[in-house]
Amino acid sequence: MSQAVVVERQGAVAWIRLEAAHGNALTPELVADIGSAFDAAEADTSVAAIALTSGARNFCTGAELSLLGRVAVDPLDDDNFADLGAIYELFCRMQDATLPTVAGVSGKILGAGINLALACDVRIVADDLLVRGFGATGVHPGGGHLRLLTRALGAQQAAALAMFGVTYDAPAAVEAGFALRAVPRAELDEATLALAAGVGDDAALARRVTASLRASRGDVVTPRAAVAIERAAQIWSLGRRTY
Repeated sequence: MSQAVVVERQGAVAWIRLEAAHGNALTPELVADIGSAFDAAEADTSVAAIALTSGARNFCTGAELSLLGRVAVDPLDDDNFADLGAIYELFCRMQDATLPTVAGVSGKILGAGINLALACDVRIVADDLLVRGFGATGVHPGGGHLRLLTRALGAQQAAALAMFGVTYDAPAAVEAGFALRAVPRAELDEATLALAAGVGDDAALARRVTASLRASRGDVVTPRAAVAIERAAQIWSLGRRTY
C-alpha cells in the first residue's frame, strides 16, 4: 500500500486516511489502495467499523483529470474502460462492505468524490465543506452517482445537485440529508472516530447488524446496475470534452 493511504487502529475502528495528490483525486492506483485497506479491515475479525477521512485539505476532488483526459480520447479503449471501471467498482465494493462505515468529509468534494462519501453509511462534515456535482465538469454522472444521491437525499435534492448546479456548504449538506452533522474542521477526525467507535467492541455483532442493514435496503436498482445505467451516457459526454 502506498503512502497515499494511511491505516491506523483506534480501538476497534480501522481508520483509513487519504493523503494523495491533487486533493485525493481518484486514480486506479489510489482506489486499489483504498480497496486493499477495506479488505484488510474486513479480514481482521477484531475490527468493528471503518472510518474514512482525508489528511489533505480536500476530501476528494473526483477522478484525476489526466485520467479523464485519456478516457475522453478513446472511452472504449480496453485500458481506459478498465481504469474508469476500477473507480466505479470501488464504490460498489464500499456499499457491500461487511463493516459499518463512516466518512469524515472536509473541504471540496466534487463529482465522483461525492460517490466516495455517499458509498459510506454515515457522513460527518467539516464547516469548510463545499459539495459540487458533475454538472460543473460538463460530464454525465457516473459510478452510480444518481442512485447514491437519490437514496441519500431524496428525489428533489438529488435533482437539485445533479441537474441544477446547486452546491452545498456544511449547513445545507446537513439539512439536505447528505451529512448527519457538521463540526469545526479541527474536530472532524475526532468526531468521525467517535461515531465509528459507537458500534462498540463486539466486531461479530457489528458485522451481523451491517449484513442485516445491507439486506434491508430494498434497492430496486443495485449499485452495479446503477453504474451500468449511467456508463453509456457518460462515455458519450466524455467524448465531447477537451481536457
